[in-house]
Amino acid sequence: MAPGRFAPGHLGELTAIVPFELVDAVLSETRAVQRRLRALFSPVGVCFPLAACLFPEVGHRLVWNS
Repeated sequence: MAPGRFAPGHLGELTAIVPFELVDAVLSETRAVQRRLRALFSPVGVCFPLAACLFPEVGHRLVWNS
């Protein structure tokens, strides 16, 4: 888990339910790990939609900025 609430990649309570290790394991198992360096990393591509689904009333921009 990322240290501190405002650490890069930390998604608040979501990281307590879906730890980074689980996301990395699923990406590895499905062979969906990024092969090139991109602006949006593979784990963010998994966690952001989950967080957006948890908070649909606030919109994507607020979820991203949280």
